[in-house]
Amino acid sequence: MKWARENLGLALLAFGLAFALWAAAVWEENPPVERSLTEVPLAFPGLAPDHVVFERSAERVRLRLRVPRAMEGTIVPQDVEAFVNVSGLGEGAYERPVQIRVHRRGIQILEVDPPAVRFRLERLEGREIPVSIQILGQPAVGYQVGVPLPALPQVRVTGPRSRIAVAAMAVGRVRIEGARQTVETEVALEAVDSEGRVLTEVQVEPARITVTVPIEQRLGFRELPVRVNLRGRPARGYQLTEIAVDPPTVTLTGDPRRLEEVGSYLATEPIDLSEARGELIAEVPLVLPPGVALVGAPNQVEVRLRVEPILSTQVFQQVPVVVEGLRPGMIARLSPETVDVIVRGPLLYVESLQPDQLRVWVEVRDLERGTYTLTPTVTLSATVTNLSWTLIPPSLQVTLMPAPTPTRTR
Repeated sequence: MKWARENLGLALLAFGLAFALWAAAVWEENPPVERSLTEVPLAFPGLAPDHVVFERSAERVRLRLRVPRAMEGTIVPQDVEAFVNVSGLGEGAYERPVQIRVHRRGIQILEVDPPAVRFRLERLEGREIPVSIQILGQPAVGYQVGVPLPALPQVRVTGPRSRIAVAAMAVGRVRIEGARQTVETEVALEAVDSEGRVLTEVQVEPARITVTVPIEQRLGFRELPVRVNLRGRPARGYQLTEIAVDPPTVTLTGDPRRLEEVGSYLATEPIDLSEARGELIAEVPLVLPPGVALVGAPNQVEVRLRVEPILSTQVFQQVPVVVEGLRPGMIARLSPETVDVIVRGPLLYVESLQPDQLRVWVEVRDLERGTYTLTPTVTLSATVTNLSWTLIPPSLQVTLMPAPTPTRTR
């Protein structure tokens, strides 16, 4: 015991040196690094159930941390908790420090930004307020807007007592620009005061409702589709494939009785299609009945017509396949030796196409002795657009071999 008492100081010194050496080794192997956590949510524990926090000077905080390097890439916002304790506080304005609770060993807090938060506490209240629908934009010419019909005339709002006291209505907005028929849509509601200022702290329930906005045609106006008046036939072997009108509908105005007498469409002046081919674009006048006029547009429309060849199909059977590029002293055996060719293209060309205008061949110029599977090429005597073909079978076997040596006769 005497020896232990006399040497206790030396033992403690040795232990301290050993611990220092161990800590230095750990420090060097896993040195601490600084890391920032942004957007850490701020909680308010201790809040009474019938109170609410609002007018916060900050919703989230930023933290500067010191952590071991081994943890650097694994730190997440859930590792810490930022909060302001409001236990026992009544209604009023406050400024309180932000407190941090660490949920993971090894994290050291260096800085909290902001270090304190200003806020207000008020009693949570609720009541019913009317729904008001605002119309944005104008309907199409000749149409009018009826009274908007929200699915609910009133909704409930909850929030701080002072905000609920000034809540005047819940506003939803419906855009009807260019509408020609009744609009039914779902809109979001916002609580506003009597000056139209949005009360962001107030919650609306339900937050979205369905609104119906009647759109009706005004008396003395009538909207009709435009019908293109065509005469004649396209060139032989061609057909009309597309008709486009801009605008596709027009609005008429005039005496309501005159408008009722107009048919179900408004026709253009005749367009002659005789011998037409390709694309035709023209400004064409409209035929207006007496006593009516167009609204907001000149008395003509742009008509775009497309006239394209009629497509047809012809089948050529057992067309011989020619071998190209065969080396001297070599022969080729094909299996099969013929193919069927289905040609599809413009009617006039396909109907007049003859078998001797069709050539099917395979290229063997760079091939050595052996058997190959090749896809034949088709060549036609004329170049025609919109032309395609199909081979049956699509490929064949070509066997290349030396030509047999002629037998000498005595």
